[in-house]
Order: sequence, then structure tokens, then C-alpha cells
Amino acid sequence: MRDLKLLYKYATKTSKPNKSNGKKFGNAINWAMSLFFIVLMAIPMIMMFYEMANMLAVPVSSLGLPYKGYLFDIYMFLYPATFGLMAILTLVPSMVFNVFEADDMTFLLTLPIKRSTIFIFKASMGLFMGVLPLLMLIILGLCYGVAFKLNILLSIIGLLLFMVFIFLFSFTIGSIMARFMKKSTANIFSQIFLYVSIIAYVVVMNVFPRQAENFEAILDSFHGIFGILEGKYAWIMPTNWFLYAVKGDNRVFILLGLLSIIFAFVIIKATNVFNMDSGRSKSKTKKGIQISRYPIIKKEIRLIFRNPKNIFSISYAIIFPLVFTYINKSILSGAMFVALFSALYTAILSIQLITEEKKSWPFLKLLPIDMDKVIRYKAFIPAIIYTLDYVIVLLVGYLLIDVEPIIFLSIIPMIAVILYSSAFGLNIFLNDPQRSLVGDGFKLKFSESMLIQFGTIILSLGVIIPFQMQTNIKPTSPIWYKVLAMGLPWTIMIIAIILVKSTLKKVKIRIETWE
Repeated sequence: MRDLKLLYKYATKTSKPNKSNGKKFGNAINWAMSLFFIVLMAIPMIMMFYEMANMLAVPVSSLGLPYKGYLFDIYMFLYPATFGLMAILTLVPSMVFNVFEADDMTFLLTLPIKRSTIFIFKASMGLFMGVLPLLMLIILGLCYGVAFKLNILLSIIGLLLFMVFIFLFSFTIGSIMARFMKKSTANIFSQIFLYVSIIAYVVVMNVFPRQAENFEAILDSFHGIFGILEGKYAWIMPTNWFLYAVKGDNRVFILLGLLSIIFAFVIIKATNVFNMDSGRSKSKTKKGIQISRYPIIKKEIRLIFRNPKNIFSISYAIIFPLVFTYINKSILSGAMFVALFSALYTAILSIQLITEEKKSWPFLKLLPIDMDKVIRYKAFIPAIIYTLDYVIVLLVGYLLIDVEPIIFLSIIPMIAVILYSSAFGLNIFLNDPQRSLVGDGFKLKFSESMLIQFGTIILSLGVIIPFQMQTNIKPTSPIWYKVLAMGLPWTIMIIAIILVKSTLKKVKIRIETWE
């Protein structure tokens, strides 16, 4: 423990070498912002879980089932099973990445400190990645304890034991996976599951409160869960440990404590014998050269999906609109959100692709490559991806709720809008190609950011809203209403096509004069 404290002290010294008042103030601001962000997410969760707990404090025996529990116990089963697993899947790769990402690992291994202590120190730096799902579980457990008037002290002890178990289990899996998982793979997976947690937060905050209003529907869907929650040996089931720990069950306390001790022993033994010098496994040398028929397309697609943030943006542009479509029982809200996200993210993605060329510019100009083709790919590939997002949302929305088929015609003008957004992003970046980069990303001026957002919002709404208006057209509707509903999307499409052609010409000229 003394060595671990020493390592944490070393980390704070190396991360804060300058003890000036300005530096201290900056660190205080960062801590305050982090705390503010956690509180901002926690408050609506507290309100939602507490309201749901009071609403579902209904004995299932009163609903005709031969069980002793309450209706809310269903969520005490579902949430830990999903968010607990999500936390582990986020923590494990994050820990592995933090172990091998460290630049000072070689120095640390020369110190008279056990490898297990160094592993725990470095791996614990990745614990913040699992904050969101674990925060949900902590709030859920506390709200359950307060709503059902349990011994709150025992509930807190149970929650702490469960959290320690999750952390140590993640450490154990991490110490094993560190032998096989590459650093880059670990980073990608940790980012992906972090974004999955954010999406899950959005779903939970919007879907489950509506679902909790219908007791019969909940019971019909999940009544089989009570057969798992209750029984002579139900406390042994891992899926039940969270509920029993919050209730203060001594058997689960002992079980979690014993497992935590075992995991701690495994971590110490496993990490004292494996090599932490490198996170890169030896790759097999490929004989021969494989040449793709479409090397530029392959390169652009790899650049897109190599970045976990892009995977999040692409999936978020589908899931978030579908959640709103399902909640509001209206395709308008879903189509509006996916149109806005698709147009905005397409511009950002095209800028990201041209930013990659800046890192090696002017090497690209020296290659025997048609620059027109390069520009078209950087504009068309992001547009195709987010057009598919738009189509998927409309198709799934059509299956979820009653949708007027006419909304599918909006795909045609939206293709033009999304393509213009992509070309506009390229044009914005090449307007000042010498701009500074921030890490692996790019930096836009405030005016450029506002131009992208304002332009995409106006064009997207100009397509979606008229199609919704068309579903409400009646024989008595005024002429101007009919003309606006029928003509505006196609007018925007024509304008967008003209803008795409002129913008791509500007992009071509600017990339040719880029020094």
C-alpha cells in the first residue's frame, strides 16, 4: 500500500510540475468541471429512479404472481446485468491500454516495486472510463434503499462491496487480457464501450420512464425474472448479487468479500510474472504484396472506422432518433434528428478525412493519383454513410410505428443536402489549410462552426418539415400551404445540387494551390 501511495504521489508530481497559481487554478477548474458534469448527469437519474421506485413499489403478489418481491425488482435485475457487464467491458480494455500506453513504464519497472503494484497503479488510471454505468448502478441502489425504507447503512456497504467486486473482477480480466490484447485494440474497445454507455444513458432516460407507466406490460414481458430472483439458492446467482447486496443480505456480503480476496490474489500472482514492457505482439510477416482494386476507397474507409469517435457518431445518428421516434410515436422527431445529425456529422467527417492528408502534405501531390478522384471520395464516402443512417432510421421507424410512406421520398432531396454538407466541410477546411491541429483532430473557427451548423439545420429542416406538412394536406388547405409542402424539398434539392457542383470546383482549385 505504501508503494501504491508513492506511485500516485509520483503521478501527481509528473502531471503538475509547475506549482504556479495559474496552474493550480487550471487544475481546480478541471476538477470542478468534471464534478459539475457528474452532478449534471446524476440529478436526472436520481429523480427518474426514485420516481420509478415509488411508482413500481407494487407487490407482485397483488398482481396474481406467487412471489414476495416488488415490481421494481425487475429493474434491479435488468440494470445490474446490463450496466454491470457494460462497465466491465469498458474497464478491461481501458486498463490494458493504460498499462501499455505509459511512456514511463520502462522507468517504473526499474524501481524496487512489485510488478503487481505497478500494474494496479497504471490500470487504475483507466477506471474513469467506467464511471457512467457504475454511477447509474450506485444511484439505482441508493434510490431503491430510500424508496423501500431499507437499512441505508447496509445498503451503502452492499453497494461498496459490489463496486469493489466489479473493479477487482475487471482488474483480474485485465491482467489476463494484457497478455493477448494489443494496445491499439484495447484503446478502440474502451472507446467503443464508453460511447455505448452514453447511448445507453440516453435510452434509459427516455424509454424506461414511459415503460414504467404500464404495470401489465412490464409483468407480461419480465414476469419470468421473479423465478430467478427468488428461491432457496437465488442469492448464489451473479445476476442477483446487486439486489441482495442492496438489501443487506449477509450471505452475499460474505460471497462478494471472498471473491474480492480471490481476485486480489490472482491479480498479484498474474501481474508479477508477465511482461509489461510492450503492448505490441509480434506480427507475422506477410509474403507478397496485395494490391486493392480501389486503394483510395479502402484507405478512406479505414481512416473512418479506425477512429472510435466516428463509430459513435454513426451509431448515435441512428439510435438517438429511433429512441425519439419510439417515445413520441412520430417519425417527424426521428427524421428531424437523423437529418440534422447526418448533415452535421457528414461535414465533420469530410473535414477529418482532409485533415489526415494535411499530416503528410504535400506527399499526396507527388503520387500518381487523380486529385479529382481523391476529392470526390472524400466528399461521397461520408455522404453515403450518413445517407444510409437516414434510410435505416426511416425503415426501422416504419416498422415501429405507423408511418406515411410518402416520407421515404424525402431520401432523394436529403441525399443532395448531405452531399452538399460533405463538400461544404471540405471547402471550409481548405479555406485555411494551414490551420493548427489539436491532437489527432482539427480546429474550426467559431464563424466556420456556426456556418456549418446553421447551413445544415436550415437545409435539413427545409426537407423534413414540408414532408410532414404533406401528410396533413386537406382539400381546404390554402394554396400557399400546398405549394410550400410540395415544392420546397425539391427546390432545396436543386439548390443543393448546384451548390455541390460549385463547391467541389472551389475545393479542386484550393487543393491545387495548397502548398
